[in-house]
Amino acid sequence: MIYYFSGTGNSEWVAKEIAKNIDDIAINIIDIIKSEKDNITITKNDSIGLVFPIYAWAVPEVVKIFIEKVKVEDGAFSYAICTCVEEAGLALKKLSKYIKLNSSYSIFMPNNYIIGSDVDTNEVANKKIQEAKKQIENISLEIKSKKSNYQVSNGKMPFIKSNLIAPAFNKYARDIKPFWVEDTCIGCGLCERNCPTDCISLKDNKPIWNGKCYQCLSCINRCPEQAIQYGNKTKNRSRYYFK
Repeated sequence: MIYYFSGTGNSEWVAKEIAKNIDDIAINIIDIIKSEKDNITITKNDSIGLVFPIYAWAVPEVVKIFIEKVKVEDGAFSYAICTCVEEAGLALKKLSKYIKLNSSYSIFMPNNYIIGSDVDTNEVANKKIQEAKKQIENISLEIKSKKSNYQVSNGKMPFIKSNLIAPAFNKYARDIKPFWVEDTCIGCGLCERNCPTDCISLKDNKPIWNGKCYQCLSCINRCPEQAIQYGNKTKNRSRYYFK
């Protein structure tokens, strides 16, 4: 079984491509958490895959919450695939302290974190996706054969990024207060429906934020009118989600 978390579709696409290649099933982690199902046991003859984006050189909080529900028996094959713009830091190594990983991979995908910088150009985004397709084929073969491998782009100064910057991101950069919406909002409710933490609701046909935010930026990037903004950083930037 493959379990994935995805805000704007990069990791969802990777998970479903892998599942298709190895004749497996890809399941959204959010659906599992919201269903409040009992703990999941992966038997020694089975396998489990985790696919998720990297947030500030770390594993998203929701993935850690999900892992608490998973018990992996000795002999089971487990692997993790992260999507990132360029670097994963020590995210996968730190994750292996909570769940034994036989194999770990990182795949470069188009940028969606428009709070930090503008999205990739179409040319760059398409090139990343084409390269990712080739990598997914190779990863699928290795997973099928249950090959152990560590193929992750840690990047420069990974210790500092994953141990100092990542905690600061989770403490200070996930604030919901900077979210606001322009008058061009049409009240379609897409942001509300796609929010993984259910922290968005509509009031007077406009979204308001109240609660925990993972900073997946699904609401900003998927808004059909580009009406959702975050402070003054996103106003003139493009949007991205995997179509």
